[in-house]
Amino acid sequence: MMLRYLNNRRAQAVVGEYALVIFMVLGALVAMTVYFKRSVQGRMHDARDYMVDEVRSRTAGSFDGDLYYQYEPYYTRTDATVTRSANHSTTILPGASSGIFQKVVVESTSVQASSETAPPRDFDLTTPQ
Repeated sequence: MMLRYLNNRRAQAVVGEYALVIFMVLGALVAMTVYFKRSVQGRMHDARDYMVDEVRSRTAGSFDGDLYYQYEPYYTRTDATVTRSANHSTTILPGASSGIFQKVVVESTSVQASSETAPPRDFDLTTPQ
């Protein structure tokens, strides 16, 4: 009885059907990732606009200037100064059959950086011509 069941050729098509269904489901999920990404970006956009509008309404009359919706990193001006110094000394001390090799390295690095972010209204002032 068992051998007759295994000899049934109609059941062999089931594996191919399962593989086809799995590939179709995976394809649908990959196609939907674009829409998931857009929905997350839309929610972030709405949250940012809501926060800026809320701050504008709560600080009306007590804040001079304007709040902008966007932060653009290319409006940033950064200046950095890096200073390095190194002192290397090598000596051979007496001992053992040919001496003991000793090397001393003293290094220091100093970084001073300043960064200023201009508002979007100053875009033309910070963009190289």
